[in-house]
Amino acid sequence: MTVHLYHSDPYMKDFSAEVVSINREWVALDRTAFYPGGGGQDPDMGTLNGLPVTEVKQDGDGVLHRVPGHNLTPGSKVRGEVEWGRRYDLMRGHSAEHLLFSRLQELCPEMELVKIAITPDKKSFMVKGALEWEMVIEAQRGALKAIADDLAITARTMARNDPELAETRIKMDRIHGDEVRVVSIGDIDKAACSGVHVRRTGELGMILVTKFTSARPKADFEVEFEVGGKAKHKALELAMAALRASESLGASPRDLLSALDNALRERMQQAEALRQYGRRALDQLTPSQVGTVKLYSGLFDNMDKKTLLDAAAHFTEELAACVLSSAGESFMLVVACPPELGVNCVTVLNEALAPAGGRGGGKSNFAVGGAPSPQKADEVMVRAIDTMRKEIEANSKAH
Repeated sequence: MTVHLYHSDPYMKDFSAEVVSINREWVALDRTAFYPGGGGQDPDMGTLNGLPVTEVKQDGDGVLHRVPGHNLTPGSKVRGEVEWGRRYDLMRGHSAEHLLFSRLQELCPEMELVKIAITPDKKSFMVKGALEWEMVIEAQRGALKAIADDLAITARTMARNDPELAETRIKMDRIHGDEVRVVSIGDIDKAACSGVHVRRTGELGMILVTKFTSARPKADFEVEFEVGGKAKHKALELAMAALRASESLGASPRDLLSALDNALRERMQQAEALRQYGRRALDQLTPSQVGTVKLYSGLFDNMDKKTLLDAAAHFTEELAACVLSSAGESFMLVVACPPELGVNCVTVLNEALAPAGGRGGGKSNFAVGGAPSPQKADEVMVRAIDTMRKEIEANSKAH
């Protein structure tokens, strides 16, 4: 069994120990300050006798350290140094997660914590529950108050059957053994946790939610956040973005959301007007004749995709084929015909798109594809129409 120095003193940066066993690159010690990770928190890195520790993991009651290139043997005395900047960042991130989630759960008691990620690059947690931006904002206010109050963060081990655990955030199915380690933040939160934390909330400096998105199907939402100096820099970056957006929309920062709602409403109205124009333009298309078959074709500017697909489906309800396209930032092509014409629309589509660097797929009687640029839209249309004509004529003669 390894003595877990990171629990007795999470601020321990270096320590002495003795090698207990060796398994190739993996080294087991009688005591260690290296946290092996757990509860969503990444493991520590650092050195043993100056050699890099590249991985740390739990092994039963012990902790294994991966030290490539070592020449250690059982009984060797070692000096371990934890990469303190990394450790402290993860400690603050884990404590911030406890604090922020507890403030959210206070607002929404039925909220369930699903997954935690505390890494050097990302700090987030996933939840199940009815979460809204207003709730996230209010939870941040509560977290900031707790930081200003500089509450103590403590850890203690409790018996599994201790009645006090009824007031603790805990999932008993994840607890192995007769004891539970509980981390408390002042008197506002208690949670079962094996991780390492800072001593006081004041050390967090600041917590800022930077992203709040859907996490389905794993959970309902994922909340990403930053802590301390990173949170302050991110807050400045977001504030500057908000100020520039306000200026662009001709609104004061206080009215930014209202101005954005108005801009989005106008955009939706413009999109609907464009769809109506597209539908009218498609309704007015005059088909050419290929024997007894009608061939509808047209190249449109920024045509709505659904409008184009609906028109193709409508045209091909009768004995008619269609080659329809939209040119905007990119190029989209739809090739369709009734099954009885015997034309492979996927083949027609890809032969037309290939010289423009495009491709597509679908069913033999209804194919959709595109090209990254609309520059060769006219050439693609000519090829598609010409190929479709030839295929219709060839199949008509075959029958």
